[in-house]
Amino acid sequence: MKKTYLRRIIYMVLLALSLTSCKEDQSLIYEQDARIYFREGVAVEYSFTAEPASVTTDTLFIPIRIMGSAADRDRTFNIIIDDSSTAKRGYHFQFGPLVIPANAYELSLPVYIYRRAGLKDSVVNAYLTIGESSDFKPGYIDKSNSVNPYNKQHYRISLHDQLLKPSTWDTRWATYFGTYSKTKHQFINQIYGSASWPAVNFPQDINFVVQTMKLALYNYEQANGPLIDENGERVVFL
Repeated sequence: MKKTYLRRIIYMVLLALSLTSCKEDQSLIYEQDARIYFREGVAVEYSFTAEPASVTTDTLFIPIRIMGSAADRDRTFNIIIDDSSTAKRGYHFQFGPLVIPANAYELSLPVYIYRRAGLKDSVVNAYLTIGESSDFKPGYIDKSNSVNPYNKQHYRISLHDQLLKPSTWDTRWATYFGTYSKTKHQFINQIYGSASWPAVNFPQDINFVVQTMKLALYNYEQANGPLIDENGERVVFL
């Protein structure tokens, strides 16, 4: 009995040492071969329709994260714009500095977007890919979902100045907002003050937006009666 117990203790100690060694080895690998990736999401869709005509520029933020340890110096990374992109850097959008600050593991990269006349009748897309730089190589593909692997090396920015149904409405927002209509969409934009879809990612933030919309609609109906959409249906939130 004592021998069996002793063998178990030895096994647990060896396993712990093995796991620690593995983690240390991985850490050393990434210190010598640092990598970087888009931390969350694969796309953002933005429309200037939520803003008055006087607003000609806005800022999006793309979360970027490194693999490995922080460094005691600023490090640069690279983003490649695919040739198939219809959004032009310097005309439709521009990046902030592509720099991971010293001692930082992540960055909210500012992307400055510009309101152009052509966005009234067209949607432009910027297809972004993490490229190699002197400090970083591209990150990884998250294969935790075997059906739809999440490639964290690619990102898409879609820009327009039209009230179009967001591409994520049916797959995400219909659960909270119900059937789509332009009237409902415009109401959300007016209250929430953003035409970026998705503008929030965490459950608590989504819940806040939903409750804000419900309260705003209640207050509207108290003052004006039901809000009727272009299809003759009453606007409601689930």
